[in-house]
Amino acid sequence: MTETRSLTSPAEIRAQGDGFTARGYAYRFNELSHDLGGFRERIAPGAGMASLERNDVIATFNHNVDQVLGRRSSGTLRVGEDDAGGWYEIDLPNTSTGRDLAELLKRGDVKGSSFTFRVGKGGQRRAGTDAETGLPVREITEMDVAELGPVLNPAYPTTDAALRSIGAVLGVELRAAKADDDEPSEELDESQETTDEPAGGPDEPEDHKNARALFRALITTGGNTDGRNDPERELHGAREGDERTPLAD
Repeated sequence: MTETRSLTSPAEIRAQGDGFTARGYAYRFNELSHDLGGFRERIAPGAGMASLERNDVIATFNHNVDQVLGRRSSGTLRVGEDDAGGWYEIDLPNTSTGRDLAELLKRGDVKGSSFTFRVGKGGQRRAGTDAETGLPVREITEMDVAELGPVLNPAYPTTDAALRSIGAVLGVELRAAKADDDEPSEELDESQETTDEPAGGPDEPEDHKNARALFRALITTGGNTDGRNDPERELHGAREGDERTPLAD
Protein backbone atom coordinates (compact mmCIF):
# COMPACT_ATOMS: atom_id res chain seq x y z
CA MET A 1 0.00 0.00 0.00
CA THR A 2 1.50 3.30 -1.13
CA GLU A 3 1.30 6.32 1.16
CA THR A 4 2.36 9.96 0.96
CA ARG A 5 3.52 12.21 3.78
CA SER A 6 4.57 15.85 3.84
CA LEU A 7 6.80 17.99 6.01
CA THR A 8 6.33 21.73 6.48
CA SER A 9 9.99 22.57 6.08
CA PRO A 10 11.05 24.40 2.90
CA ALA A 11 14.10 23.30 0.98
CA GLU A 12 17.15 25.54 0.88
CA ILE A 13 18.44 26.88 -2.42
CA ARG A 14 22.03 27.76 -3.21
CA ALA A 15 24.03 28.61 -6.31
CA GLN A 16 26.22 25.78 -7.62
CA GLY A 17 28.38 26.81 -10.58
CA ASP A 18 26.04 27.91 -13.36
CA GLY A 19 22.99 26.34 -11.72
CA PHE A 20 21.24 25.83 -8.41
CA THR A 21 21.04 23.06 -5.83
CA ALA A 22 18.05 22.48 -3.57
CA ARG A 23 18.46 20.67 -0.26
CA GLY A 24 15.77 19.73 2.22
CA TYR A 25 14.28 17.05 4.46
CA ALA A 26 11.54 14.75 3.22
CA TYR A 27 10.89 13.44 6.75
CA ARG A 28 12.18 13.87 10.28
CA PHE A 29 12.67 11.25 12.95
CA ASN A 30 10.70 10.95 16.17
CA GLU A 31 8.40 13.89 15.43
CA LEU A 32 4.72 13.21 16.00
CA SER A 33 2.52 14.09 13.06
CA HIS A 34 -0.78 15.88 13.44
CA ASP A 35 -4.01 13.81 13.49
CA LEU A 36 -3.89 11.67 10.34
CA GLY A 37 -7.46 10.42 10.67
CA GLY A 38 -7.69 8.97 14.15
CA PHE A 39 -4.01 8.33 14.80
CA ARG A 40 -0.68 10.10 14.97
CA GLU A 41 2.55 8.88 13.46
CA ARG A 42 6.30 9.04 13.89
CA ILE A 43 9.23 7.66 11.93
CA ALA A 44 11.99 5.78 13.73
CA PRO A 45 15.65 6.60 12.97
CA GLY A 46 16.98 4.50 10.10
CA ALA A 47 13.52 3.55 8.83
CA GLY A 48 14.20 4.51 5.21
CA MET A 49 17.96 4.23 4.86
CA ALA A 50 18.10 0.78 3.25
CA SER A 51 15.65 1.79 0.53
CA LEU A 52 17.41 5.10 -0.13
CA GLU A 53 20.59 3.13 -0.80
CA ARG A 54 18.80 0.48 -2.87
CA ASN A 55 16.12 2.24 -4.90
CA ASP A 56 16.49 4.41 -7.97
CA VAL A 57 14.72 7.25 -6.16
CA ILE A 58 13.49 10.18 -8.23
CA ALA A 59 12.82 13.78 -7.19
CA THR A 60 9.77 15.59 -8.53
CA PHE A 61 7.97 18.85 -7.92
CA ASN A 62 4.53 18.33 -6.37
CA HIS A 63 4.73 14.55 -7.03
CA ASN A 64 4.33 15.24 -10.75
CA VAL A 65 6.34 12.83 -12.91
CA ASP A 66 6.10 15.36 -15.73
CA GLN A 67 8.19 17.66 -13.53
CA VAL A 68 11.18 15.45 -12.75
CA LEU A 69 13.98 17.28 -10.97
CA GLY A 70 16.60 14.59 -10.48
CA ARG A 71 17.30 10.88 -10.25
CA ARG A 72 19.61 8.93 -7.99
CA SER A 73 20.98 6.72 -10.78
CA SER A 74 22.00 9.76 -12.85
CA GLY A 75 23.75 11.48 -9.96
CA THR A 76 21.48 14.52 -10.11
CA LEU A 77 19.77 13.47 -6.85
CA ARG A 78 21.54 12.55 -3.64
CA VAL A 79 19.61 11.10 -0.70
CA GLY A 80 20.41 9.80 2.77
CA GLU A 81 19.61 9.98 6.45
CA ASP A 82 21.32 11.83 9.27
CA ASP A 83 20.44 12.31 12.93
CA ALA A 84 17.51 14.56 12.02
CA GLY A 85 15.82 12.56 9.27
CA GLY A 86 15.77 11.74 5.58
CA TRP A 87 17.38 14.42 3.41
CA TYR A 88 17.66 15.07 -0.30
CA GLU A 89 19.87 17.26 -2.48
CA ILE A 90 18.92 18.01 -6.07
CA ASP A 91 20.94 19.60 -8.85
CA LEU A 92 18.04 21.51 -10.37
CA PRO A 93 17.75 21.00 -14.13
CA ASN A 94 17.97 23.79 -16.67
CA THR A 95 14.34 23.27 -17.62
CA SER A 96 11.28 25.45 -17.17
CA THR A 97 10.37 23.45 -14.05
CA GLY A 98 13.88 23.67 -12.60
CA ARG A 99 14.22 27.40 -13.25
CA ASP A 100 10.74 28.14 -11.94
CA LEU A 101 11.34 26.08 -8.80
CA ALA A 102 14.64 27.85 -8.12
CA GLU A 103 12.89 31.20 -8.31
CA LEU A 104 9.99 30.01 -6.11
CA LEU A 105 12.42 28.68 -3.50
CA LYS A 106 14.34 31.95 -3.47
CA ARG A 107 11.08 33.84 -2.98
CA GLY A 108 9.93 31.53 -0.18
CA ASP A 109 6.80 30.40 -2.02
CA VAL A 110 7.48 26.66 -1.68
CA LYS A 111 6.55 25.66 1.84
CA GLY A 112 7.56 22.04 2.28
CA SER A 113 8.69 18.65 1.06
CA SER A 114 6.96 15.32 0.63
CA PHE A 115 7.73 11.68 -0.12
CA THR A 116 6.04 8.54 -1.40
CA PHE A 117 6.65 5.31 0.49
CA ARG A 118 5.44 1.84 1.34
CA VAL A 119 5.55 0.09 4.72
CA GLY A 120 6.19 -3.64 4.54
CA LYS A 121 5.16 -6.36 6.94
CA GLY A 122 6.85 -5.89 10.27
CA GLY A 123 7.77 -2.31 9.44
CA GLN A 124 5.22 -0.66 11.70
CA ARG A 125 3.88 -1.04 15.21
CA ARG A 126 1.68 0.64 17.77
CA ALA A 127 3.83 2.74 20.07
CA GLY A 128 1.38 3.50 22.83
CA THR A 129 -1.09 6.37 23.02
CA ASP A 130 -0.41 10.08 22.64
CA ALA A 131 -0.92 11.70 26.05
CA GLU A 132 -2.00 15.01 24.53
CA THR A 133 -4.74 13.78 22.23
CA GLY A 134 -5.47 10.25 23.40
CA LEU A 135 -4.84 8.97 19.86
CA PRO A 136 -2.91 5.78 19.13
CA VAL A 137 0.61 6.30 17.79
CA ARG A 138 1.85 4.44 14.75
CA GLU A 139 5.62 4.07 14.59
CA ILE A 140 7.23 3.27 11.24
CA THR A 141 10.41 1.26 11.66
CA GLU A 142 11.05 0.26 8.04
CA MET A 143 9.76 1.81 4.83
CA ASP A 144 10.49 1.73 1.12
CA VAL A 145 10.94 5.26 -0.24
CA ALA A 146 10.35 5.67 -3.98
CA GLU A 147 10.01 9.38 -4.67
CA LEU A 148 10.42 12.71 -2.89
CA GLY A 149 10.87 16.41 -3.43
CA PRO A 150 9.58 19.93 -2.80
CA VAL A 151 5.84 20.64 -2.70
CA LEU A 152 4.11 23.98 -2.94
CA ASN A 153 1.62 23.26 -0.16
CA PRO A 154 2.31 20.35 2.21
CA ALA A 155 -0.67 18.02 2.61
CA TYR A 156 -1.30 14.75 4.42
CA PRO A 157 -3.56 12.59 2.24
CA THR A 158 -4.71 9.38 3.91
CA THR A 159 -7.25 7.28 2.01
CA ASP A 160 -9.89 5.07 3.58
CA ALA A 161 -8.09 1.99 2.29
CA ALA A 162 -4.85 3.06 3.96
CA LEU A 163 -6.66 3.85 7.20
CA ARG A 164 -8.29 0.42 7.33
CA SER A 165 -4.93 -1.32 6.99
CA ILE A 166 -3.24 0.96 9.54
CA GLY A 167 -6.18 0.53 11.91
CA ALA A 168 -5.68 -3.22 11.88
CA VAL A 169 -2.10 -2.73 13.12
CA LEU A 170 -3.12 -0.20 15.77
CA GLY A 171 -6.10 -2.20 16.93
CA VAL A 172 -8.55 0.66 16.34
CA GLU A 173 -11.04 1.63 13.65
CA LEU A 174 -9.99 4.50 11.41
CA ARG A 175 -11.57 6.26 8.48
CA ALA A 176 -11.03 9.51 6.64
CA ALA A 177 -13.33 12.35 7.64
CA LYS A 178 -15.81 13.41 4.98
CA ALA A 179 -18.04 16.48 4.95
CA ASP A 180 -21.71 15.82 5.79
CA ASP A 181 -20.96 12.15 6.35
CA ASP A 182 -22.87 10.89 9.36
CA GLU A 183 -23.04 7.28 8.27
CA PRO A 184 -21.25 4.78 10.54
CA SER A 185 -18.14 3.24 9.05
CA GLU A 186 -17.92 -0.43 8.23
CA GLU A 187 -16.84 -2.79 10.97
CA LEU A 188 -13.08 -3.23 10.92
CA ASP A 189 -11.85 -6.70 10.09
CA GLU A 190 -9.11 -7.18 12.70
CA SER A 191 -7.59 -9.92 10.56
CA GLN A 192 -6.88 -7.40 7.81
CA GLU A 193 -3.20 -6.62 8.04
CA THR A 194 -2.04 -6.52 4.48
CA THR A 195 0.54 -4.59 2.57
CA ASP A 196 -1.07 -5.36 -0.80
CA GLU A 197 -2.02 -2.19 -2.60
CA PRO A 198 -5.83 -1.88 -2.59
CA ALA A 199 -7.93 -0.33 -5.30
CA GLY A 200 -8.66 3.28 -4.54
CA GLY A 201 -12.34 3.16 -5.45
CA PRO A 202 -14.32 5.39 -7.82
CA ASP A 203 -13.87 8.49 -5.65
CA GLU A 204 -10.11 8.20 -5.27
CA PRO A 205 -8.37 11.51 -6.15
CA GLU A 206 -6.30 11.42 -9.31
CA ASP A 207 -3.08 12.27 -7.45
CA HIS A 208 -3.53 9.18 -5.26
CA LYS A 209 -3.84 7.01 -8.39
CA ASN A 210 -0.71 8.64 -9.79
CA ALA A 211 1.18 8.04 -6.55
CA ARG A 212 0.26 4.35 -6.60
CA ALA A 213 1.23 4.00 -10.25
CA LEU A 214 4.46 5.90 -9.63
CA PHE A 215 5.44 3.61 -6.79
CA ARG A 216 4.79 0.50 -8.88
CA ALA A 217 6.85 1.97 -11.71
CA LEU A 218 9.81 2.67 -9.43
CA ILE A 219 9.74 -0.37 -7.13
CA THR A 220 8.27 -3.46 -8.75
CA THR A 221 11.15 -3.90 -11.19
CA GLY A 222 13.76 -3.63 -8.45
CA GLY A 223 15.11 -0.23 -9.51
CA ASN A 224 16.35 -1.37 -12.92
CA THR A 225 16.82 1.40 -15.47
CA ASP A 226 16.27 -0.62 -18.64
CA GLY A 227 13.06 1.19 -19.55
CA ARG A 228 10.75 -1.09 -17.60
CA ASN A 229 11.11 1.21 -14.64
CA ASP A 230 10.13 4.39 -16.49
CA PRO A 231 7.54 6.15 -14.34
CA GLU A 232 6.34 8.33 -17.19
CA ARG A 233 5.75 5.24 -19.33
CA GLU A 234 3.94 3.42 -16.55
CA LEU A 235 1.61 6.34 -15.91
CA HIS A 236 0.88 7.36 -19.48
CA GLY A 237 1.17 4.05 -21.36
CA ALA A 238 3.73 2.42 -23.59
CA ARG A 239 5.30 4.52 -26.30
CA GLU A 240 4.74 3.65 -29.94
CA GLY A 241 6.57 0.47 -30.77
CA ASP A 242 6.86 -0.62 -27.14
CA GLU A 243 5.27 -4.06 -26.82
CA ARG A 244 5.24 -4.08 -23.04
CA THR A 245 1.88 -3.60 -21.40
CA PRO A 246 1.61 -0.54 -19.12
CA LEU A 247 0.54 -1.12 -15.57
CA ALA A 248 -3.12 -0.60 -14.77
CA ASP A 249 -4.34 1.55 -11.88
